[in-house]
Amino acid sequence: LRKPNPCLPIILVEPKLAGRRGRSTSLKERQTSRPPNERANSLDNERLLDTRCHLQIPRKTVYDQLNHILVSDSHLPDSIILINTSDWQGQYVSEVLQNHGLPVVCTCTTADIQAAFSTIISRIQRFCNSNSVTPSPVRIGVAGAQHYLSVVLRLFVDHLTHKTPDWLGYLRFLIIPLGVHPVAKYLASIDYRYNNLFQDSAWRDLFHKPEAPTSVQDSPDVVSRVTQYMLGANGAHQLPIAEAMLTYKQKSPDEDSCQKFIPFIGVVKVGIVEQTSATSGDSDDAAPVGSSLLSSTPPAQISPLLKEASPTPPSSPSVHMSSSPGGGQGELMGLQVDYWIALSERKKEVEKRDSSAKNTLKCTFRSLQVSRLPLGGAETTHQPTMSMNVVTKEKNKKVMFLPKKTKDKEAESKSQVIEGISRLICTAKHQQTMLKVLIDGVEWNDVKFFQLAAQWSSHVKHFPLAIFGPSKGPY
Repeated sequence: LRKPNPCLPIILVEPKLAGRRGRSTSLKERQTSRPPNERANSLDNERLLDTRCHLQIPRKTVYDQLNHILVSDSHLPDSIILINTSDWQGQYVSEVLQNHGLPVVCTCTTADIQAAFSTIISRIQRFCNSNSVTPSPVRIGVAGAQHYLSVVLRLFVDHLTHKTPDWLGYLRFLIIPLGVHPVAKYLASIDYRYNNLFQDSAWRDLFHKPEAPTSVQDSPDVVSRVTQYMLGANGAHQLPIAEAMLTYKQKSPDEDSCQKFIPFIGVVKVGIVEQTSATSGDSDDAAPVGSSLLSSTPPAQISPLLKEASPTPPSSPSVHMSSSPGGGQGELMGLQVDYWIALSERKKEVEKRDSSAKNTLKCTFRSLQVSRLPLGGAETTHQPTMSMNVVTKEKNKKVMFLPKKTKDKEAESKSQVIEGISRLICTAKHQQTMLKVLIDGVEWNDVKFFQLAAQWSSHVKHFPLAIFGPSKGPY
């Protein structure tokens, strides 16, 4: 058995695709010329190439594995499994699955993922060009933590934005969680068979460990579980895609702030960028040791296979890949959050004349988290909405305490969940304060403010996931 090749963790910069714009655009440029599909095209614009970074190229083994699976233009494979082998979990799973002949593609860098996804799209296109029949959905397994799925989601939106709507039925994704994964937890809540395979204690105890165990005794049967999922999950669940718009500062003095549009399907969390790290993009609490998957700098205690040097991250916005919950749990953040609640058809006419439709929270936050995942398994309204979970610091009450008594710190915090949000804008109280925003496990630093919308603006509004239960249409 050929072991997976040692490889670098995935770096932050995505290489420029042929024929696409390779830099972010300033606000001035956007104001003078905004194409109709500007939000979709922002995925093209964010491929910022820093002169300090070496241009990545896909490894030859990626194309070898793809050519072994995609053998003919007249026939498409039933399934392909993309695995993040930049960590020990992916290396272990890829070795086991390859040993049993499953169609595995090992990806270590962003260039690897782009090459794999672009090749799959290209082969589907060639099949459509040479066949009159509609192709059956190609089932793409995505084995990794949440931020690995985020990379695949952005490629999915990027490619299919430029395709006709019928392409939305040509792909279906299977989530194989290797680490912290909110989307997998959500799927487990609506599909008991998926829960039994990938959210039981045996699976989580093994793959949530930051470091590889010395022995894998009593480990779950990975091949059996993955095979059951690949063969048995014949239903489709259309997970809604939301939109994050980040406004971040430019390091170049002659450019204004830039905007970036990012699709997400899971969770957005907020923290504060420390002054010492705001310019460098480094963050001490970006990820726990051993879980800085797809990051620019390998963790200090990770296996020797992953300790090779990697290029310097880009200047703006600074990006980090992390499977940690992110900042905001312990630190205090002075924020202003404006949000709009989705209105029923009856209330829309009334609210058009009422400016009070906007709600504002302006206080000190201990944590702020916004989720696009439907609560309770399905959305109760046809309108796309998000939920927000906040923990705020209550103002100290002017109460005299006896010297022997101490005030309980827990009483100073107030937690609340706000549902039915259609749009949200978050900014720091102080203009010079930069935010760090964790979007589906990918951390973006040097953010001035950001806006979230419950629905992506192009026709690619749903991410098709494979489940065991019956098919569910778009919400």
